Amino acid sequence: MSYPALNQDMILEIFSYCPASTIAKFRFLNKDYYKRMSESSFVNLNLLRTNSIFGVFLQYQSYPSNFNSSFVLAGDGEVSLDFLPMEKVKIEACDPSQGILLCVVSVCYGKKLYLVCKPTTRQYRTIPTPETGYWTDLHFRAILSGLIVIRTNPLRYKIVKLSTKFKISSSEKDHGYTLICEVFDSDSFAWKRLDDVKLPKGEFLTISSVPVSNNRFLHWLTTSKKNVFRFGMETERWSLLSLPNDVDSSDRIILANHEGKLGIIVWERKNGEYFTGTWVLDGHFGKSWVNVKEEKSIVEKGNLVKTLWFPRSNDVVMIGGFDWIGLYDVKTNRMKSERFKVTLPCSFGSCCSVAYFPFYSDHDRLDFNEDDVKP
Repeated sequence: MSYPALNQDMILEIFSYCPASTIAKFRFLNKDYYKRMSESSFVNLNLLRTNSIFGVFLQYQSYPSNFNSSFVLAGDGEVSLDFLPMEKVKIEACDPSQGILLCVVSVCYGKKLYLVCKPTTRQYRTIPTPETGYWTDLHFRAILSGLIVIRTNPLRYKIVKLSTKFKISSSEKDHGYTLICEVFDSDSFAWKRLDDVKLPKGEFLTISSVPVSNNRFLHWLTTSKKNVFRFGMETERWSLLSLPNDVDSSDRIILANHEGKLGIIVWERKNGEYFTGTWVLDGHFGKSWVNVKEEKSIVEKGNLVKTLWFPRSNDVVMIGGFDWIGLYDVKTNRMKSERFKVTLPCSFGSCCSVAYFPFYSDHDRLDFNEDDVKP
């Protein structure tokens, strides 16, 4: 007995009820379907049917360590960190496709409290403090952290933390910096220290920079803007990936996911106008880059704006300034939404720094396996 084949529209209708993590995996099976799943109409329908939201946490820091976090939402609802047991926490890392955050706050005697949470369900769990999370005679300084959810049922996530000592030796300055590398696995519920990361001379990582996650690898642009620092959360190994020779390190460069692959976005000025070039890796484990497109840069109200995130859609990007976020339609070259403004306390002026944490989440509760859960 034969059965009629499902047409593409019927299959897309089924996938519109699936979570984003499932859709992301499907890109490896069929590029044509994944392309249609990246259209705004499908993304909006999927958000509605899975009761999901997307947006970005803007985190402001004023000297020396005062933090204020605001969630700017593309859609209906409200998300905040007010359910955590401590105020003014610092967002240390985020898995943008799962809506899981790592937050840190300083407590008594120099110790830092580490919390993993899901803001949409107002759940959190306190995890152990890593070796470098204490003020000791060595005086560690956190450089950056990253988090990836390995699975949701049962929940498993891993965190990588890179730190350095406050006192940098003269040999490090001359031959390259050494970073302390620690990894937390929720299955063992413990940190372990890996071999130190020895960077080549002239390289470093931007403090508190937000990584781009792709295929369970975390990626950071190095300070020279000539390499990508890549850390495998499954292999727990790191490597450096050279950027294309045609990319000028003096240009503005960011990392991004483009159609399921790691990409770089480059802004350069030509004949008085800004152009944006997009390069992607040739394969998930490749080392060569392909220039896939070049177009005029997004200019909003006469200013070149920062591209923050490509939220699964091929025709919409999230852009932002110091205190606002908006959606931009790359097909019509117009803002797709109004600006979502952030109201800051008076203690945070224009001189404070800002970090952007893209965020996509459903409202399904997770089993954190402990009593540190807010109903």
